[in-house]
Amino acid sequence: MSVSSLRESVSGVAAGSDAWLAGASAPIREIERVLAHLAHADVDMEIHGERGTGKHVLAERIHRQSRRAGEPFIAIALEKLGEAEIERELFAENGGVLAPNARQATVYLNAVDLLPTRLQARMALALAQRDRDHGVRIIVGTTTPLEELARLGRFRRDLFFRIAVVRIVLPPLRERREDIAFVADGVVGEWCEAAGMPRPRFSRLAVAELMSYAWPGNSRELEQTIEAVLTLSRGGEVTPERIRTVLGRRPRRYAAPHVFPLRQLERDYIAGVLSSCNWNQSLAARRLGIGRNTLMRKIKTFGLRGDAAA
Repeated sequence: MSVSSLRESVSGVAAGSDAWLAGASAPIREIERVLAHLAHADVDMEIHGERGTGKHVLAERIHRQSRRAGEPFIAIALEKLGEAEIERELFAENGGVLAPNARQATVYLNAVDLLPTRLQARMALALAQRDRDHGVRIIVGTTTPLEELARLGRFRRDLFFRIAVVRIVLPPLRERREDIAFVADGVVGEWCEAAGMPRPRFSRLAVAELMSYAWPGNSRELEQTIEAVLTLSRGGEVTPERIRTVLGRRPRRYAAPHVFPLRQLERDYIAGVLSSCNWNQSLAARRLGIGRNTLMRKIKTFGLRGDAAA
């Protein structure tokens, strides 16, 4: 099998949807701020996060916003390859992404924290000899921080300093719970557009059901759940019972460690919508499907303020 055909078979990592990074939480707003500063930078970087948080999605987005947007974006899932396959993918003279003749592409290496020590040395050498103006740009995805591995002697420090010039941390979905409804809404929109079907309505209790679950598989698990729910629903209102039908098939260890009070869920959801609308109450009321007067009463009841909506 040639390097190019191998890459075709392994680089189609389930990247996920741009909706995975939707939200109005403080971590997402900080990532947006960092991306704005990085738009014209061309540095290598590490994206750290649990599985399913959207590292691949973020890497591709960074590429689209960079000066390399017209060049290839190459994603390689190192965790799916053996050592010999990784060596061919990275260093083969005919097509290796880190070969001396490689040019301009953005290369995303997922699970670089699993890279064998011998290949870490080869990668460090290849990057040291790279033409910074015309060579590839490296973005790596990690589930264990490279700084921690370097401190423990399990990752070469010279390689760490070369590829982790900038580090972005993607928090798990359970730590940005107010974004769950935004991610779900984006997935629903994309799925319905692709399927050519109208968007169903999610009841408030259905939204609360989504927000009370721990999502150990993060945005990937939420996306798969939404797709299963929509496939089963095929129109009509989505109820919490339909969501539980899908989630109930999974081991109970995936259940949320605690259930949040409905009042708290409603407050957080309204606060998130208001924040995403820059506190335009008329727009927020339309998105919530309630009257403006009703929204104003809830703002007063929950004690929400424009400077602390989220």
